[in-house]
Amino acid sequence: MAATQNDFIELLNPVAYEAVYIAELINADRIDVHNREQLADFLLGAIAGTPQINTLTFVTPDLQVTSSHRQSKEILRFDESKDPVAKQSIADLATRRKGSWGPLVYVPTLRQTVLNFREPVFQNGKFVGALIATITVSTVNTRMNAAPSLAKSKRFILYGNDRVITEQEGSHSSTGLDITDAVPKLDEIEDPVLRAIWSDEAEPLKLINGEAAFNSHYLEVNGEGYIYFYKELTGYADKPFTIGYWILNDVGSVELRRLLIAGLAGLGVMFLSIVVSIIIGRKISRPVLALSKASRQISKLDFNAVKALPPSRFTEVNEANNAYNSMLRGLSWFETYVPKSLVRKLMESGEAKSEERVVTVMFTDIVGFTPQAEGMKTEEVANFLNRHFELVTACIEAEGGTVDKFIGDAVMAFWGAPERQEDHADRACRAASAIRMAITADNEKRRNTGLSEVHMRIGIHTGPLIVGNIGSTGRLNYTVVGDTVNIAQRMEQHGKTVSPDQTDEVFILMTGATFDASPNVLAEKIGDTQLKGRHDPVTIYRMNE
Repeated sequence: MAATQNDFIELLNPVAYEAVYIAELINADRIDVHNREQLADFLLGAIAGTPQINTLTFVTPDLQVTSSHRQSKEILRFDESKDPVAKQSIADLATRRKGSWGPLVYVPTLRQTVLNFREPVFQNGKFVGALIATITVSTVNTRMNAAPSLAKSKRFILYGNDRVITEQEGSHSSTGLDITDAVPKLDEIEDPVLRAIWSDEAEPLKLINGEAAFNSHYLEVNGEGYIYFYKELTGYADKPFTIGYWILNDVGSVELRRLLIAGLAGLGVMFLSIVVSIIIGRKISRPVLALSKASRQISKLDFNAVKALPPSRFTEVNEANNAYNSMLRGLSWFETYVPKSLVRKLMESGEAKSEERVVTVMFTDIVGFTPQAEGMKTEEVANFLNRHFELVTACIEAEGGTVDKFIGDAVMAFWGAPERQEDHADRACRAASAIRMAITADNEKRRNTGLSEVHMRIGIHTGPLIVGNIGSTGRLNYTVVGDTVNIAQRMEQHGKTVSPDQTDEVFILMTGATFDASPNVLAEKIGDTQLKGRHDPVTIYRMNE
């Protein structure tokens, strides 16, 4: 009985929730009901997210109808202003403040009967229309047939006392149904047991009636005894539904005996489990309490006061202690270093001292981002940058690079630290090529959706730098410092001079030092250039496609 009721409620409630939610969006001016295209998109999206909804319709006070249909995946628009029944229905909804389920309706065009939820929609206190969500009786029947059942038993749902919405393993023909008779009568179905449910010869089962939250009675049909369990469920139509289950009496008796045996066996197993759990629990409690105490210290972020937990003879506790010790080490690093990828590398290398190394630095920048951002909302700018940084960062980290920082719409990254990478220049060039491919692919998507393309400049330089912890005692950054950073940044900026009317989606410049350190890269020499702030000219190369 609980399963039958829950299946039915869980099928219908999301239909009502969807209509109420859309009504709230309209009331909050999130949906413009006068913008019929936007309204249509929301209606189609709503039925896509709630598969049991067959149609979702919005009706204006002047009876202009916008309806989304699951099977056709289309939006239908039509005028019902000449229908007196529709006029009366919309007038009635205008006086209500809350939605409700209406009577079952037979829809000739669908050749099906539907349950319908009607939600009045108000905006700034004014009635602006109604949402009507429908679910077909065949959908309810599909859910009923999918549920497991005992042998010689069936679940059923009645509309009132004399109409059958659905019966398990039953198939109702739509022949003979119309607006007046939306579902078949009891005496029209094939199941003789369900037809006889309200027979005067039925005998109430007083023992069950006194203990259970549902009704039941016994009845003999065609020489065999049957037990009926049923319960009224209100609020889902103009009449109560009667959900129930009939079962052959002999089968029920066997199941009850089986249940009794299973219950006794379960009590025995439970008693034995309690005894065993008490014995084991006492042996486990001490290391568990130690783990709990250490966890409370972690919650205070006092990592220096926390000690690693010792091994345990219990496999599960030992694994928990090992996991805790690993977490403690990770949090100790994470307390100082923010980028997760950098923390992982430092945990692997186990060192973070400052030293001079030859590394490769990359700067990226979006061409013309400032004027582009002026025409965008704050949320749009944030979403755009997050998406852009996700693409760029993925390419950098795939080649073992470290993202040092984000500067506005620019990204600074380096290779060769903290772990040593003999091919750091090659890695940087491969990352730049991967960024070019990622931006090109993303631009194709942007063009298909009517968005403007993204153009980038990338500058790369290889040279000596100081790498390690830079900052104060309480706040450290693992970063790179030196003239190599400045040259890489000026390489990116020099792209404006080399290609003032940039047509390439991603324009990549590198210095001769990077070119010499990456023999596999394809690049063309542009020439020697005197960069700002530099005494000696720098040889510049442009990376080819």
